[in-house]
Amino acid sequence: MEEVNANINVDITEEEPKKRISPSKIMLIASAILIGAALIQHLAFTFAGVQAGQNLRMTATDVEIFYGFEMHTNFYSPGSGQFFFGTRDGVQNISSTGEIRWQQGFSMTQPIMTGRGESMAIGEPDGRIVYVFGLSGLLYAANLDNPLMYFTVNRNAYLSVILRTNIGYEVQVFSPNSDGPVYRNTINDANMFPLSVDVSECGTFIAVAFFNVDALMFSRIQLSYVRRTDSRGLPDGLIAWYDYSNEFVYRTRFTPDGSILVFTDSRILSLTTIAGTQGPLWSIPLNNRPDKLYVGENLFAFVTGDPLLNPVENISPGILFIYDFDGELRSTYDLGRRATHLSIDFNTVLVGTNRTFYAINAYGNRIWTYSAVQDVNNMLFLNNIDTVLMAGGTQATVLRRIRAN
Repeated sequence: MEEVNANINVDITEEEPKKRISPSKIMLIASAILIGAALIQHLAFTFAGVQAGQNLRMTATDVEIFYGFEMHTNFYSPGSGQFFFGTRDGVQNISSTGEIRWQQGFSMTQPIMTGRGESMAIGEPDGRIVYVFGLSGLLYAANLDNPLMYFTVNRNAYLSVILRTNIGYEVQVFSPNSDGPVYRNTINDANMFPLSVDVSECGTFIAVAFFNVDALMFSRIQLSYVRRTDSRGLPDGLIAWYDYSNEFVYRTRFTPDGSILVFTDSRILSLTTIAGTQGPLWSIPLNNRPDKLYVGENLFAFVTGDPLLNPVENISPGILFIYDFDGELRSTYDLGRRATHLSIDFNTVLVGTNRTFYAINAYGNRIWTYSAVQDVNNMLFLNNIDTVLMAGGTQATVLRRIRAN
């Protein structure tokens, strides 16, 4: 530097005043230094976290449950350190340490369990009763006048059912504080087949998905008030209906913010409960049929299956897509094969491909991988993303992610 400066001829007669750095430039330089330091610290912690994670392994605990193939076992986890275990003979609530907190007996042939939040319901095809449970035990039993076709429960233990009658179908809603149905809709048109029903968490709105099986072949979403007292003068409490030609709507689901997710054979869209609003809030076109689909508390996810006819984009099977309830794509992850299991809790996706399971966060980062030595029917988060229940054909085991020796 001295040699270079020595060869520069400066033609001035007075000493050049020193340039002062403006306060704004000082702030800019300071901000850049802080951002750089934060980035270095973030990378250091991330690298340390990756290194620490490599030393952690899913390990079986001594918490085990044994059962027979013929028991038609079901499991549901509310994500609070306990899980529901159901069979043909009843339900048990078991802690992640193996303690049986309570149990309720009944008799069913082919029980099916569904849950959301801290609420769980169990019934069976063509059955005449559905039991609804909370963390502390039985909340109520819904006695049905007709054979059961479909049921679901929301976080506040509102039970929605679709029943088959002699001349058509019936949709009913039950709540913890009522002796009978708080909503009843009879469909005497055998061509209008109800496929899905759901009630908002507040218990105010109900959304039913129908499919018209006559020559017209269209789907309909019917949005109504559950109680007449909330209908504000609307005839039959009907808020709106939406018809979709040449589109098969197979599921509706309320989100915690009150919007409605609608799943069809060609897209996923969102509707609002505001009367008079037309069209979806957003719509996501599909290129593949979902092999697996799951709606969590803040996210929903699906894994691609076979491509649709004339897809907009060619996408391979086995791609995990994670979205938020605003319809924004959060991340994707290539599993490399078909999915056999999918669930969400703690803002983390738990996805299985035969005997291999992955925990993937909302940013698409794989947190851990577990490979089982036997077939797995179900795997669920329990206390956190490092504690899971793994259920096979005749045995369930609690696994914990601990430091390997």
